[in-house]
Amino acid sequence: MAKLKYIAASLGILGLITLYALEFSWLDRTLGVRRLVFWSMAAGALAGLVLGWRFRQTADSLTEKIQLFVFFTTICMIFAPLAGSLSNRLLSPHPLRDQPVTVAEEQPFLSEPYGLIKGEKPKTSGYYTFFYYDGKLRRIKNREAVFSGLQRGDTGMLRMRKGLWGPEVVAKGQGGG
Repeated sequence: MAKLKYIAASLGILGLITLYALEFSWLDRTLGVRRLVFWSMAAGALAGLVLGWRFRQTADSLTEKIQLFVFFTTICMIFAPLAGSLSNRLLSPHPLRDQPVTVAEEQPFLSEPYGLIKGEKPKTSGYYTFFYYDGKLRRIKNREAVFSGLQRGDTGMLRMRKGLWGPEVVAKGQGGG
């Protein structure tokens, strides 16, 4: 029975790591992601301290108590941005809307983890899309060009949704002019 618990815990951790990796593409499309991550980590630290307080009586010595506090605080802080991003995006009561933005530019980027083979033609891995929204220059990352055919200063449309915690999320595969 103990083996089954360890297998389930291992699969759970592997699932969380996979979910985190999949969420990075949404974090790249969240406006105000730094604030979301900061407050999520602060909430995670608080939750970790509460869990450490809850489980402190299971420790035999002061060193073990400190280890429990550090363990719970660290784990909660690591996974808090995942919870913050998922809840911001999936629990939002706000509808998707077409939002006019001012196009700044789109820059293609290459992402070849092992470099290019000699003679191989590089192909674009994606695009960084820069635009002005609410008086600030913003950047999102896309697989395809969002504002193809538009010039700097033109008005383009992006599908956005205000998140549960405030930061807005740009929908995938949307945009254009």
